[in-house]
Amino acid sequence: MLQNWLILLPELTLLSFLPVAWLVNLYRESKTAKTFFTLSKYFLGAALIFTIVFYNKSVWSAWWLNSRYSTLFKVAVYTVALVWFYFASKWFLSKNRSSAKFYCICMGMLLSFGILLSAQNFLVPALLVPVLCLLTRGLIPLHCDEEKAEAITSVYIRESFIFWLLLWGGISILWWQTGSLEYADIRYIFALEGEVNWIAYSGAVMIVSSLLFMMAAAPFHLWFVNALSLAILPVCGFLTLIPPFVYLSCLITLMTGVFAPLSQSLQTLLFCFAVFSLFVGAVSANRQNNIRRLFGFSTTYNLGFMLLGILAFHSHSVVSAFVYTIIYVLAMIGIYAVFLGLKSKGDYVSELEDLSGLSEAKPYLSAAFLVFMISLIGIPPLLGFWGRLSLINTLVSEERWSDVLMLMIALILMANAYLQIIRKIYFEPLQHSFDRTDKPIYVCLFINLVLILISILNPSYLLHDAEIVLRGLTQ
Repeated sequence: MLQNWLILLPELTLLSFLPVAWLVNLYRESKTAKTFFTLSKYFLGAALIFTIVFYNKSVWSAWWLNSRYSTLFKVAVYTVALVWFYFASKWFLSKNRSSAKFYCICMGMLLSFGILLSAQNFLVPALLVPVLCLLTRGLIPLHCDEEKAEAITSVYIRESFIFWLLLWGGISILWWQTGSLEYADIRYIFALEGEVNWIAYSGAVMIVSSLLFMMAAAPFHLWFVNALSLAILPVCGFLTLIPPFVYLSCLITLMTGVFAPLSQSLQTLLFCFAVFSLFVGAVSANRQNNIRRLFGFSTTYNLGFMLLGILAFHSHSVVSAFVYTIIYVLAMIGIYAVFLGLKSKGDYVSELEDLSGLSEAKPYLSAAFLVFMISLIGIPPLLGFWGRLSLINTLVSEERWSDVLMLMIALILMANAYLQIIRKIYFEPLQHSFDRTDKPIYVCLFINLVLILISILNPSYLLHDAEIVLRGLTQ
């Protein structure tokens, strides 16, 4: 019995943060944004350590399994969350606003994400996806215009409710067809039957579609883009950096561990979403004046890039997609860190025009921004090049030449949007005065750049270590 409680320590640690934070917020008089960051840092750090220690142990293995695979993604998610929580505390301190609700909602989402990553039964996502949607709905309107927030969150809830029904409907169909909701049982029954009927296939399509909505794949991306255009920077960063790891893992788990017998048919569906996301993201990004909307469409584009490369769901494509996601997240952490260092008269910049002549006023921030933008474009020798090269090599090895051509066209379109930002920073006159940037922002950017430099010098390290864990999943 004691061993079972020990195995549950990562989840119990995240859960216990919530009552502790509530008590601190209720009874402690001298509390600041740093108070709740400190609490979240300790609890999340402890959960990270416990996750690594108990990586191969589970209490209810038929429902939820801690494997090397799930641990890899949990470690990535918790590490990125720790980094972003630190940056978010800077925003709350500068605005002198309470961060209690932000950290509580985020820790609740991380708890849900952790359980979802280890799920082995469809009842788990059936219960957790609505919870995650409600938590997201609570996160978006924090500290922003109430009237605009109400409009966006209302649309989001209506859309998410439709996809809850799709998810529940798909799960009900699978239970009706197979008599089980366990991932392993469903895969075994599908493989035993050989040819899966159209009813079971429609259930799989409904489940994958609901996952693509959560991932913000086009045409389900507008909720995400609208949320970024409205939300405060801590919320924007969290929604951009954390969910990609989680939903990538869920997609890989479903396609390799549940729907493998349906993979040929589902690949056509994913291909359509991938191409649509690529071009909608790239074309729309070129038409944006709001920086956050631009990077929202950039996320949709990068999701399409990743989906197109992962379609085969073999070891090389899975590893390439994982590495691509890590590189994308590293670049976006750097970009959002730069945004946190850019204030004009106390307000954080939000429009593209606000970046005009930034290199004159903030040469170091501009240089860091340039590095991250070049990485996103995919110019060698930066990390973005290695991420794109890894995915393109997968397509070339499979002789998917038309897919490579589409990627190149979309890449050129997206690169133009990124280059417009660089042009504003370096080749247009200064239009605004900028406030002083906190030294910790420079320190964190320096550390990020050092990590990028190390990865440039030895990119195979990242590929090799990820492949060791992911290879077994696709065999």
